[in-house]
Amino acid sequence: METEPENCSCIVCGNKEARGIFIFDSFVCQQCEQEIVATDASEDKYRFFIRQMRRIWLRQNA
Repeated sequence: METEPENCSCIVCGNKEARGIFIFDSFVCQQCEQEIVATDASEDKYRFFIRQMRRIWLRQNA
């Protein structure tokens, strides 16, 4: 589901952006989404993305 209506805070970078996707009730901006998809699992940045995305799961189980 893609959104554009208002600026939302990205769960990955924390920036307020107008374009991106929602995963459950958490917003991921378009730039982070593209970077996540392009990042190889062997890169250090991949672990950062996993930590940030884990917050979505923690929100759902709070």
